[in-house]
Amino acid sequence: MSLELRSALRGSVVGLIIGIAFGFATLGTIGFGNFSFAEGLLLTACSVFGGMLFGSLIGSTGAFRRESSAVPHAKTSEAVA
Repeated sequence: MSLELRSALRGSVVGLIIGIAFGFATLGTIGFGNFSFAEGLLLTACSVFGGMLFGSLIGSTGAFRRESSAVPHAKTSEAVA
């Protein structure tokens, strides 16, 4: 699994959590009584999708990237000479 894919997956998980929180906050602000169950579920699902999409885009750029010590570092020109 590539480093970019792992970073995008981490970003998606963070976006999922943020999307769920945002969806419930939106429902709580508007009011649970104004929606049917299906409409509330759709609103929450859309916010989760948006959060996961945004998180994967941010994660693939390197915001959630963690350098591991198992990956050997590239040799610099000083080490080769």
